Amino acid sequence: MQTLVATRSELLARRSRAVFAEQGRDLLQDKRTALVREFRRHGAELLSGLEHLRTLAVEARERLDDAVAVCGQPTVRSGALAAAAGVEADVRSRTVAGVLIIELDHGPVRRGVGTRGWASTVTPARLDSVASAYEDQLQLLLDLCAVELSVRREATEIARTTKQVNALENIVIPQLREEARRISLTLDEREREGHARLKRAMTRRLARGST
Repeated sequence: MQTLVATRSELLARRSRAVFAEQGRDLLQDKRTALVREFRRHGAELLSGLEHLRTLAVEARERLDDAVAVCGQPTVRSGALAAAAGVEADVRSRTVAGVLIIELDHGPVRRGVGTRGWASTVTPARLDSVASAYEDQLQLLLDLCAVELSVRREATEIARTTKQVNALENIVIPQLREEARRISLTLDEREREGHARLKRAMTRRLARGST
């Protein structure tokens, strides 16, 4: 057991530190509440988006297989090369309870007929159908990237904050309160002993004065 210096200043210091630790715990709990709220919102958005992404992937694959079967692989491959293009993206961030949340803004992914690098008059319509399906898939995928990154960051921070709250709640605060209690008991005992000594001294003085 830790040896304590039983003084009034130490008692006040322990009590002050305990109050400060409780305030810190409350702030961390508020932070965790805000993070959990964001985590649930982003988590629901991510799960819904992933389910939709699976549907789009299946549909895009079916259109691709159909185009290959009807138009031939060389035609589809030539169309893919002609339609290849980049997508502008801008990564932004904001903070929620001190945690950096990533947001991704991107340019339009879906393109219209005649803007994919081939002449629509001589290109099978199935190629536009395949391109549309994969453009929809890519657009949703870009939207979900930032959401997934945010979910991961929030989950990590929630776990870290919970660990801090538990440490304050179960270790730091009880220890400070126990130390303050022990110091208070020691001071009370000293005070009682002081009163007893004073009472004995007064009794002896009165006894000497009566003789």
